[in-house]
Amino acid sequence: MVKSQVKDISLDGNTLLTRKTVCEILHTALSSLDSLDTYKSLKRIKIGRHTFFFRDDVMNFILEHREGGMA
Repeated sequence: MVKSQVKDISLDGNTLLTRKTVCEILHTALSSLDSLDTYKSLKRIKIGRHTFFFRDDVMNFILEHREGGMA
């Protein structure tokens, strides 16, 4: 019996965020998140019928779209 070698990929449980979670973070509706302009700015991961976002991409999106305030 030959044992195949499989690489383990470790991801933090919070690395991938669902659309619903991203909407909660951004305080917006799903329809707003699904708008074309948002998808151009915020990259998504499609796995079958499911859509996910990397946490870092969401945080970078927020930082890129802030106005005013202290740097």
